Amino acid sequence: MESEDQSLHSGRLHFLFLIMFIGLVILLLRLSFIQLGKGEDYAVKAEANRYAQQILPAPRGQFKDRHGEILVANKPSFTIQYTSPFTKSDDPKTVQANIEAIAEKLVPLLDDPEEKEKVTKDKIVKLMMGTDEYLSRSAPRKIKTKATERQVARVKENLQDLPGIAVIPEAIRDYRLKTFGSHIFGYMRKMDEKMWNEYQTKGYLMTDLVGITGLEKQYEQYLKGIHGATRVEVNINGDPIRRDNNVDFIEKKPIPGNDLTLTIDKKLQQVTEEALAERVNALKGTPVKNAAAVALDPNTGEVLAMASYPAFDPNAWLDGMSDEEYAQFQPAEWNHAVEYPHEPGSTVKMLTTMIGLKEGVVKPDEKIFCPGGLDLSGYYASCWDPKGHGLSDGREAIAKSCNVYMYTIGKRLAKHQFIFQNGGVKSWMEKYDKPAYEKFRKYQNEFGLGVKTGIDLPFESAGKYNYQPEITTNMPFTAIGQNSNFTPLQLAQYVSTIANGGKRMKPYLVKEIKDPEGKLIKKMEPEVLNQVSFSPELLQYAREGMWKVTHEPYGTASYMFGRKKYDVAGKTGTAQTGRDTENYWFVGYAPYNNPKIAIAVVVPEGRVGMHSYEMAGPVAEKMLDTFFNEEKKETAVN
Repeated sequence: MESEDQSLHSGRLHFLFLIMFIGLVILLLRLSFIQLGKGEDYAVKAEANRYAQQILPAPRGQFKDRHGEILVANKPSFTIQYTSPFTKSDDPKTVQANIEAIAEKLVPLLDDPEEKEKVTKDKIVKLMMGTDEYLSRSAPRKIKTKATERQVARVKENLQDLPGIAVIPEAIRDYRLKTFGSHIFGYMRKMDEKMWNEYQTKGYLMTDLVGITGLEKQYEQYLKGIHGATRVEVNINGDPIRRDNNVDFIEKKPIPGNDLTLTIDKKLQQVTEEALAERVNALKGTPVKNAAAVALDPNTGEVLAMASYPAFDPNAWLDGMSDEEYAQFQPAEWNHAVEYPHEPGSTVKMLTTMIGLKEGVVKPDEKIFCPGGLDLSGYYASCWDPKGHGLSDGREAIAKSCNVYMYTIGKRLAKHQFIFQNGGVKSWMEKYDKPAYEKFRKYQNEFGLGVKTGIDLPFESAGKYNYQPEITTNMPFTAIGQNSNFTPLQLAQYVSTIANGGKRMKPYLVKEIKDPEGKLIKKMEPEVLNQVSFSPELLQYAREGMWKVTHEPYGTASYMFGRKKYDVAGKTGTAQTGRDTENYWFVGYAPYNNPKIAIAVVVPEGRVGMHSYEMAGPVAEKMLDTFFNEEKKETAVN
């Protein structure tokens, strides 16, 4: 019995050993298959896991002035970035604890006595955790941009203790002249969720800055470069390790964006900005808070200068803005040259005169008497000079800026003689006043007033009109530049159209676009938007009136421009705002017989009772003086 039990036990052991043997053979066969059959595949995967890819941001394209001088570029910098090494399955408390530990280690590494704003643990934790819900968990978070050499060196030395932290070379936008051209260039900032939905399919990273205003926005597709990539050797946790100088392997070099050569002249732009600032600062204690100016080449539409005061520093947006900083920025946000229309006042009187002549309601040599005011069918409207201007034809009325002459054109166009006949005011407005008003608007549109100019900038205003029902003064007041709002750019285009013989030229800021190697990508050519329906004789009539403004003793700007060698033709303008203030304008071009520059200057919301030649005139004078002095120097060099 005992021997039978032993035999049974021995048999079970043999069977067990047999099973183990078979299992071992299968395991060895499997290992041999993996080693011999799949070894190369797994080696490739292991090698791939040994490296992590890091994006190398591409530098943005540069801005240059018309002479090739660099205005906006990029400067080399380093960004300290965090990419979460944790997964969704990781315990949130553990993740939080690890992030706080990393942040605590970063604080002393990023401490720099030369920096005004100190880095805190709470701020780093907030950045690492991410507050933007649309950002994926794996999206990199920028902890520190424009890191100093000291900060970069410290962080690199401690990367092994900072999981998820990386130091990335990055070209930072450099608005080297600070506030110079700020409303032309615009500013950049990080994307919000709506923008990310638009840009994510165009090769952008969540951390990229994009143009928000100005040329940065308008030409985003040309300015943006193509990101590159590098491989970095990492440990089992995915953190970079340091072995030697060959740790990084460039897989793809970043390709910089295209460079934009602008139409603006740096010196003229600087003088324009300085003149606006001086004018507003000289008027401290008055309601004046801003001003704007534009200079165009009337023959091509090229923008020679464009400025709006106050200006801002686009560099301030690169690291983001606090609520307090944004509150300080807001007064400078509007581009008053393009985006904010103002009542134009008497600057429209050249066109009013031409419309009156074209429609036959006045004749070229007809003299209209100004006693100091005129009855507008129930409302007595004064001329700006209560003493009156006596008898004036159209050219003289432009020079004197006579309201009564323009009121008369408005009344005749609207057929005021029929107001109290055939049904009264309402019937008259429908039959005569409103059609005359619409026709007047269309004539203004031909010159660029009340329509967009076509400038290559976002957010351009088309201006606006204010036709009021059941009043008799719509046409007379529109004829003197009330009941409408236009931008300085629109008025500069309007003056250019008069100066060049009736061609409305499309204004533009970008002259050409070149790739990083200097190859021409796109060249902008002058574009005629339309030819006005006014005869050469009518345009010449208006030009003669503008010349009298600046040369005849009775001209409203003769004191300032009468002795200038560059022979200015211009027009002053003062417009009531309805806010107990007035807008002060000067528009003009020069030289009179060979136009090379057309300008428009506005100093809005000034005290009532001032004169345009002393409010806006000094800015215009400095712009024209600078332009013609520069022209002489260039001619001498050539």
